[in-house]
Amino acid sequence: MISHFYKCIFIHIPKSAGTSIKILLSQEGSNVGYPVQNYLNLSERHRFEPPPPHMRASDYLKYGFVNVSTFNAYYKFAFVRNPWDRIVSEYKFRRHSHRYDFKTFLFQHFPVPSWSDEYCHIIPQFHYIADEQENLLVDFVGKYENLKKDFDTVCKKLGISQADLPHTNKSKSIVREFQNTPLEVLKNLRDILSIKYRKNNFQHYTEYYDEESKGYVAELYKKDIEIFGYNFEGISKNPSPALQNRE
Repeated sequence: MISHFYKCIFIHIPKSAGTSIKILLSQEGSNVGYPVQNYLNLSERHRFEPPPPHMRASDYLKYGFVNVSTFNAYYKFAFVRNPWDRIVSEYKFRRHSHRYDFKTFLFQHFPVPSWSDEYCHIIPQFHYIADEQENLLVDFVGKYENLKKDFDTVCKKLGISQADLPHTNKSKSIVREFQNTPLEVLKNLRDILSIKYRKNNFQHYTEYYDEESKGYVAELYKKDIEIFGYNFEGISKNPSPALQNRE
């Protein structure tokens, strides 16, 4: 997401409160662009392949949405989330609990590399904010677990009055807020009444894991865990020296 009004680029890493941030920036400012939706407005020379559903920092240059000068000048930020928590959130977001338990999803139905929205939702988070040589491309990386405090830092940098983020796309265990559409109402009622759904949904992400699945996610997201300073229970330590926020 690009805001020429605030001169910033927000790298939306799925399942890390990105939708809420995009909504707030859209309400606060003008000249906000969503690159994938505006893809057809690019010149022919930039349309050699479609961009991914969720843009990485490097994609803004690769697909010509901004030039190097603008990219370097704009304030670039992203938010990350504990990998074990993020994958459980994705499992619930896709309503997989109606089909199979979490471990079955993880070992038998995990998205394979592709240009799909499902795969973009489980890409290691570090890939969103670094280039192929693992050079950091953003100025600030906030954490979902410190969302209010870290987003206040972003607001201060952009000159936005601090405000509460709208809460959207929240994956709840049994009770969900009813949405406006009849289809969503029916889906929510189905969730509440479904024995399989209740059996496969817990209050806290740690309850979904056994030692095997916990280790599997640790290996999949080894770089995220190391760079962003996470452990299974939450945030364990300071981030790696490779992650230096340039406020």
